[in-house]
Amino acid sequence: MTRPERIIGLLLAGGKGTRMGGQDKGLVPWQGKAMAEWVLRALKTVTPAVFISANRSLPDYERLAPGRILQDPPELRDQGPLAGLLTGLKTAEVQGAEAVLVCPCDTPGITPATLSALVTAWQTQPDRPAIAEHNGRLHPLHGVYPVNVMVELDRWLASDNRRVMGFAESVGAVAVNCPETDEVFRNRNDFRGLER
Repeated sequence: MTRPERIIGLLLAGGKGTRMGGQDKGLVPWQGKAMAEWVLRALKTVTPAVFISANRSLPDYERLAPGRILQDPPELRDQGPLAGLLTGLKTAEVQGAEAVLVCPCDTPGITPATLSALVTAWQTQPDRPAIAEHNGRLHPLHGVYPVNVMVELDRWLASDNRRVMGFAESVGAVAVNCPETDEVFRNRNDFRGLER
């Protein structure tokens, strides 16, 4: 599988884990490994560099991605996943990348094939985000966001709006049909999701 240039991977692991009693979701075990490890592995097969958006458990994440941990700045702390995406987009710009391939830490079933399909779709329309659609449901945190949406995202968060789907729609995100099994997109953000 060829690795696209000028795109970085971003693993979102900056949440509070409210539905998991405050536990750091990315570090919760699933099938013998921390959930974040599964997502990181999938991202690494598709992008040349993967960064982790994290606001706690920093030594643990540093072990997974040495030198590539991104913390939200104080003014964006506790602003949800879009804050992590904005920090990732700013990092992409500094790295000379054109886009960020993003994936949340609580979907450890994600596959390199799915992520590659998103990148391929983005490459056909590189000025617009490409987000996953599965069984009629959009997954805006599984997608590719070009650096050119950074200014709009900054404005979106400054207006105290944290709606991820609303932002994706506002910047003309393209839906990419992903006909994979339900397990690929199964969100394990509470203890019920860890049963398998």
